[in-house]
Amino acid sequence: MNDTSVSVIIPAYRAAKTIGRAVDSVLGQSCQSQEILVVDDGSPDDLTAALAPYGNRVTVIRKPNGGAASARNLGIERSSGDLIAFLDADDYWEPVKLERQLAILQQHPEVGLTSSQAYTQQPGGVRVASFWTLPFALDEVLRASGSMIFEIAFRVWTTTVVVRRQALGNHRFEQDLETAEDRDLWIRLIASHPVYFCSERLATGVDEAGSLSRSNGDRDCSNMLRVLHRHAALVSPRELRIWEACVYKRWAAVRLSLGDAGAALEPAWSRLRRQCFSVQGWWIMLKCLARGYVPRLFHSDV
Repeated sequence: MNDTSVSVIIPAYRAAKTIGRAVDSVLGQSCQSQEILVVDDGSPDDLTAALAPYGNRVTVIRKPNGGAASARNLGIERSSGDLIAFLDADDYWEPVKLERQLAILQQHPEVGLTSSQAYTQQPGGVRVASFWTLPFALDEVLRASGSMIFEIAFRVWTTTVVVRRQALGNHRFEQDLETAEDRDLWIRLIASHPVYFCSERLATGVDEAGSLSRSNGDRDCSNMLRVLHRHAALVSPRELRIWEACVYKRWAAVRLSLGDAGAALEPAWSRLRRQCFSVQGWWIMLKCLARGYVPRLFHSDV
């Protein structure tokens, strides 16, 4: 593994203010990568000036704007490493990230993909440890099947991923699944290769306002349903309904958070159709009704 080369791929769009932090976190690794590829996805800001201080330590690839999936795919095609690590331009790594994950892959040659826990941070704020109740073991090789594939894939965060090129093969990010394309790819890889989820927090995600994952909740949830249906054969019909209900739950919550209780009714009802005995589901449904229709009665001129 000491001779194994690592390519780092960083898609960048409107990232001139944050790209330096991301690149610095790669250059500051205790175990160096062989190449850093920044894919300028038709960014309207001055990425060239932001990256100029790095000289030939960073390779910049420019393309017309097409989204993060197309940028990562182009980076994969242009990369040469045996291992591929992904980093978003808003985020940054812990100094030991690559060292830890390369050691895992050296110890477990059967593992195709490794991920880790992480921190989250508001711009200019203090970072906090993101917390999930994980239904799978950490710090050991996982050979997933059935619903467990979804459980792992939906908790894999792209900025923490290192994947073997051999495991990646011809798999790529689907460009028509914007904001859900990463989970679709992880499902495919986890279904065909053992994975390793590290308990150590090896990266920090900075929750920049206007980021792609936050910009359109309807698109995100709609595409997540498409991902579930693309891989429905991996789970039982009952398990599929449970996963669909989870997406509809989030969809209703997103619309409620935007103050659109009327629009939240449809996903809230779709959830209840799949989890008709859910007390929480009925509570959310009543909340949608109360916020969406009761106020209209008092403001009606009829």
